[in-house]
Amino acid sequence: MGRKSAVFIRWLITLLIIGLGLFLIWKFIISRPKEVFESPLAPVKVEKPYRATVEQSLELSGYIEAQAMIPVVPFVQGTITGYYAKAGDYVQEGQVLAQIDSEPYELQVKQAEAVYLASEATFTRVSNLYQSGAATQQNYDEAKAQFEAYKAQYDLAKVQLGYATVTAPKSGTILMADSAEGSVGTSTSPLYIIADLDKLRINLNVPERYFDLISSNKDGIKAIVSRDGNSTEAVVDTIAPYVSPESKTFKVTLKLEGDVSSFRPGMYVKVSMVYRTYENALVIDQKTRNTDGSAYYYDPETQTAKYVNLDIIAADNTRLVIDQKWENTLFIVDGQGNVLDGQKVNVR
Repeated sequence: MGRKSAVFIRWLITLLIIGLGLFLIWKFIISRPKEVFESPLAPVKVEKPYRATVEQSLELSGYIEAQAMIPVVPFVQGTITGYYAKAGDYVQEGQVLAQIDSEPYELQVKQAEAVYLASEATFTRVSNLYQSGAATQQNYDEAKAQFEAYKAQYDLAKVQLGYATVTAPKSGTILMADSAEGSVGTSTSPLYIIADLDKLRINLNVPERYFDLISSNKDGIKAIVSRDGNSTEAVVDTIAPYVSPESKTFKVTLKLEGDVSSFRPGMYVKVSMVYRTYENALVIDQKTRNTDGSAYYYDPETQTAKYVNLDIIAADNTRLVIDQKWENTLFIVDGQGNVLDGQKVNVR
């Protein structure tokens, strides 16, 4: 019995030690302070609206054209014996550009001159006879008609000889020079194309919905023409009085102004037609709105983000014109995509 009592006592002591250990562990756990996890406030950046000029514009594209492209055409046919200009040359009005073989026309002049002089002598003799009564009225009329006909032929031959020398009809820059000495010049094929590169234009096809706006505000429209970092201004020259039923567009012709040295006919350009301007307008940046159009402002009293449905008065590529009532509002301009209406935020 003594041995069994000793074993029992050892087990009892062991159980008491284990129980005391468990009790102490439980006591330690329940006495620890509770940790409460709080999610961090969403960081945001806020800005007030500011004042700026906003221009509403229509973005289009087109090609530069010369206001007048003049073909240089020989009025007589023949072999080109002289071809004196090339593309890119600036020529003055009346400058000789080409020479058509003049020998056939010189012979025509000599032939016409001989016949003309003979008819002149005949008419002079018949006229003297008629005045003295030795010739009839019919003789006089026939001689006069023949003389005038040969004189016209002589004058025409001299004009054709003059046409063999081809000159520039207007001052300008040669855009095209596709002929050469030895080729045949004809009145159906121009030897050169000349244009005044100081007078350029653009023809634009504008959507129908802008017809009333542009037609009623022709003189107030400002256009910026640009290409490869170069830009110049343009004004509305003409507006077509009709809309194409096929394309639902109407044609607007712009006239370039200012420095046009960087622009040439045929160049592709972008055009920004400013049709309305807001001076000193209250604006916010386009980035203030989320992609779905929503916007938020910061309420300092509650330190929360507030959703707002903005009525946009006007807009350009970077700014939005808003009502004056928002002048002192702190709009969330960074982090607005991560907040909800009424959520507390941390202003950086």
